Amino acid sequence: MSRGRYTHHVKFYSPTLTTDGAGQKDTTYTLQFACRCDALILSSRKAEEYDQVQTGSDVVQFRMPYNDHVAVDWRANWNGSDWDVRTVRDRDGRRRVLEVTAERFGQ
Repeated sequence: MSRGRYTHHVKFYSPTLTTDGAGQKDTTYTLQFACRCDALILSSRKAEEYDQVQTGSDVVQFRMPYNDHVAVDWRANWNGSDWDVRTVRDRDGRRRVLEVTAERFGQ
């Protein structure tokens, strides 16, 4: 398997549920780590293969060295935009490359 160059800097944030003084619950995101990734913009046809991604929206797939920390409720920041993580999978089942599919926040 050829490894990409990992030229894109991506920050990953985990959600935290907080309550303000009035008792309102809000989700805030806390930086967990930053890493270098390959970033692939997915066509709408490719995006249809991912059951939790809405077709026609901005979708990106990050490929990075494997780690078991990223989850589907996390958020990524890449290229000045926030992205909601929709799918996380071990690319070949050998814990070498992690594929994270994300949809632009607010779509």
